[in-house]
Amino acid sequence: MLTNLRVKNFALIEELSINLGENLIVFSGETGSGKSILMNAISFLIGEKIDKAFVRFGADYALVEGIFSVDEKVKSVCDELGIECCDELLISRKIKADGKSETRVNGSIITVAMLKKLTRALVDIYGQHQHQTLLNEQSHIDFIDSIKRPEGLDAYQDILSQIDEINKKLCEFGGDEGKRQREIDILEFELKELNDASLSINEEEELLEKQKRFKNTQKVCEAITGATSILEGDDNFSILSGLKTSAKSLLSATLEEKEIENAYSRLESVQIELEDIKESLMSIMESYSFSEEECEMVEDRLAILKNIKRKYGGSIESAITYMDEASKKLEFLQNSDFECQKLEKQKEELTEKARLLANQISKARHENAKIFEQNMKDELSQLGMKNAQILVDFVSLNSFTKNGTDGVRFLFSANKGEPLKPLTSVISGGEMSRFMLAFKAVMGNNNGTGTMIFDEIDNGIGGEVGFFVGAKLKKIAKNSQVIVVTHLASIGVMADEHFKVFKTSSNERTVSNIVKLGENEKLLEIARLAGGISEKFAYSYAQELKQKATQICA
Repeated sequence: MLTNLRVKNFALIEELSINLGENLIVFSGETGSGKSILMNAISFLIGEKIDKAFVRFGADYALVEGIFSVDEKVKSVCDELGIECCDELLISRKIKADGKSETRVNGSIITVAMLKKLTRALVDIYGQHQHQTLLNEQSHIDFIDSIKRPEGLDAYQDILSQIDEINKKLCEFGGDEGKRQREIDILEFELKELNDASLSINEEEELLEKQKRFKNTQKVCEAITGATSILEGDDNFSILSGLKTSAKSLLSATLEEKEIENAYSRLESVQIELEDIKESLMSIMESYSFSEEECEMVEDRLAILKNIKRKYGGSIESAITYMDEASKKLEFLQNSDFECQKLEKQKEELTEKARLLANQISKARHENAKIFEQNMKDELSQLGMKNAQILVDFVSLNSFTKNGTDGVRFLFSANKGEPLKPLTSVISGGEMSRFMLAFKAVMGNNNGTGTMIFDEIDNGIGGEVGFFVGAKLKKIAKNSQVIVVTHLASIGVMADEHFKVFKTSSNERTVSNIVKLGENEKLLEIARLAGGISEKFAYSYAQELKQKATQICA
C-alpha cells in the first residue's frame, strides 16, 4: 500500500508530499489542474519511462518518492532481487535535465527491470490506455483459471515436466529411433574416414619436411652436379685429372730431390681429399633423389590431412580427440535401444495421462467460463451496459501447453444485435473502462497488489451509471487501497479520503498543488463536480448523494 507520495520539480509540481490512507482515495480537480501530471509521476515511480521535458523548467532534476507498506509477497520479491526490506519500502526515482535517471530502493541503486518486477507486486495502474493485460488474449486463460483453479492442473503440469525430462534423455540418446539411426550413420561415416586416415601426431610435420626437401632437390642437385663436373669433368678441364698429371710429372723427380718428393706428397693428399669430397657430394645427391610418384604421394597425403583438420577441429590432435569421443558416442547410441524403448514407453503412458487430465481440466474450465460470463453480464448491466454480451471462446489445440489443450479468448458485444467479436477489435474507450471495472469486481484483486489506481475510469459515463461505478470501486477498495482520478460527483461521494488538485500562479510561474479535503471542503468539491451547486445548497446536495450511494452500496 502506498502510504506517502513526494514529488519535486516534476512538470508544474514544484514540491508536494501527501500521506495516503486505506480503502477508496479520490483525486479530483479542474481540467488542466495537474491530475494527469500526478499520474505520470506515479507511473514514473513504478518504472515507466518519461521524457526529460517533465523536469520543471529551471530545475536540475525531477524527483518522485513513494513509501509503501509491504506484505510477505513483496518481501519475497525483495529477497529474490537482493533488496533489504522490513515492513516498508522507500522507492525513489530521479531524472536529470540531461535525461539521465537514477532508481533507488531503500537507498540502494537498482535497475529499472528490477524496479518493474518489484512494483508489479505493489501497484496496478488502470487508465484509458493501460488495459494491455486484459486485451492480451494470451492472459485470458489465466483469468478463467483464477476463478477456481481447475482440479488436476498441478498434476498435469507435473506430468509435462516428466515428459520434458524424458525428451531430454532421449535427446542424449540421439532423439527418436529415426534421428538416432541418422546420427549413428553419420558417426560411422566419420569414424571410417578418420580410421582410414591412420592419423599420427608427428606425420604432418615429417611430410612438410619432405615437401620442403622436394622443393629444394633440383637446386641442390644442380649445385652438386656443377661441383663434381669441375672436379672430374670432360677432357678439356678436370681438376682431378690435372692433379693426376701433375703428380705423374713429379713422380720421376722425387728420388732426386726431397723438396719435390714433399710437393708430390702434398699433391697426392689434395687428390685424395678431392676424391673424398666428390664421393660425399655424390652420396648427398643420391639422398636427395626422389621419384615424381613419391612427390605426388606426399602432396596427396597432406591434402587428406588438411581436409581432416578442417572438418574435425583444426588440428590432427583435435581430430584424434574427436575420433575417441565419436567412438564412445557411437557405442553408447548402438547400445541404447533398450533404454530408449523403455523411455518411449514411459512417455506414451505419461502422454495418455496428460490427455485425460487435459480433458478434465477443460471441463472444469468450461464451468468456470459459464460463471465468469454470467457474473460479467450482471456487473456490466449494473454499469449501464444492459445489452452487453461476453463469451469465453474455447479452441482445442493440437498440442499440450502448460495450461492444457485449450485456447481461450474473450468475445464481446456491447450492443443488442451486434455479433460477438474479439474484445480487442470492438470495445471503445468508455466501454473498456466499464468492462475492466466489472472484470475487477468479478475477479477481485487476484494479483494481490496492495494499491490499485484507476485513472479517469469514469470516461464516457455519467448519471445513474456513475453511482454503480462508484459502488464497484468501493467494493474493490474493501480489500485493496484504491486510488481514483475522477470528474464525477457520484464517484467522489464514495471516497474515504478526498484530495483536490489545483493550480496557483506566483512570481510569473504556475504551480500544481494538492490538498486533502476536510468534510466541508468535500461537500463543496462534490457540488462542483455535480455541476456548480452553490455553497448554500452543497451540504444538503452532498448528503442526498451520500444517501443514494449508501443505498446502492447496500
